Amino acid sequence: MDKKLAAALKRDDQREAAGMHADDRDTCHTHQCWASECENRHRRPTAGRLLAEAVEINRIRYNARKQ
Repeated sequence: MDKKLAAALKRDDQREAAGMHADDRDTCHTHQCWASECENRHRRPTAGRLLAEAVEINRIRYNARKQ
């Protein structure tokens, strides 16, 4: 990570803590990059995605108990 991005992340974190809406960030807190670089990474949760995630978690737990 370069110094300019690190400074921008810190600035956006401070501004968000002060009340700025997360959609107004220039950086992505989650991916630690510029917001324009990860626009397509963020997907809204849907019922289908949440259900699929729950099924996967249950599968992992089931397999862990079998071992």
